[in-house]
Amino acid sequence: MRTKKVPYGFDLKKEVVELFFEGHSAVDLAKRFELSNRRRVTEWVKQVREAGTFEVLRDMRGLGNKGRTKASKESLEEEIVRLNLELSYLKKLINLQGR
Repeated sequence: MRTKKVPYGFDLKKEVVELFFEGHSAVDLAKRFELSNRRRVTEWVKQVREAGTFEVLRDMRGLGNKGRTKASKESLEEEIVRLNLELSYLKKLINLQGR
């Protein structure tokens, strides 16, 4: 039977990794903080070592769209103008070929 995934907070992850760096074992930390297994601790430690910062432990899911703006009204208006110019060019081209 599968267990439900538990979202661990940033502060918990940071504390666990700091304690690991102080010399506590992954097994002891997993038991102490009631983590699913010791591999969770080693994964967090690996992420921090590779990145060189604790910020990699933050849950960034769903934050990808923040700060991005949708197509502005000006760019849509510019596209309409461009398409109208293309249309008038093609109409003139068809008219010249018909002569």
